[in-house]
Amino acid sequence: MMWSASSFSNYLLNFLNKYLEGSIYSNNYYEGLAGVLSTIVGAYCYAKLGKRKAFIISFTLALLGGLLVYSIEAGLVNIPSSFLASFAGTPKVRHTKAVAYLVPKLTFIAKFGIALAFLCTYQASFSDETLFPVQIRATIIGTCQIIARGLTILAPEITELPSPQPIMYFVIIAGLALFTSFAFDEEFK
Repeated sequence: MMWSASSFSNYLLNFLNKYLEGSIYSNNYYEGLAGVLSTIVGAYCYAKLGKRKAFIISFTLALLGGLLVYSIEAGLVNIPSSFLASFAGTPKVRHTKAVAYLVPKLTFIAKFGIALAFLCTYQASFSDETLFPVQIRATIIGTCQIIARGLTILAPEITELPSPQPIMYFVIIAGLALFTSFAFDEEFK
């Protein structure tokens, strides 16, 4: 579940870069920054907090970022007029500029969370003897990769759905993965 959720969500956000508000360059910049920061923080987070808490934190961040982007794209949130006033133009232009400014920053939260979850998935797969015993580890990891990549094939297709449906799918999958994270045993250090 974790492998499929993190793989699908990661690639969905990659493909969504061209459709999200803001320029494709700023979206890719924030995605790269999220990847670098999650790599720096991820191994430490997993080692100190353990599998369960690391997955809960990562999918909570992904869900939070996805919900914020969904709320803006679906028009569920009114952007404060004081914030809109900082942009030039007519009210409609101000709103468009504000959304283009906010969405890449909010997407960063989702991308950071998913990149962290992906890192935790690899960390758990290669280091947790209770999940994947050494004798069959390579076979199980290969099987998980096949299933995850098979489901990830749907990511570019879902990206082509009308907005805000793609980010809604992201939110649903991140929510399911977060729920599943609570099923892991608590590690005692």
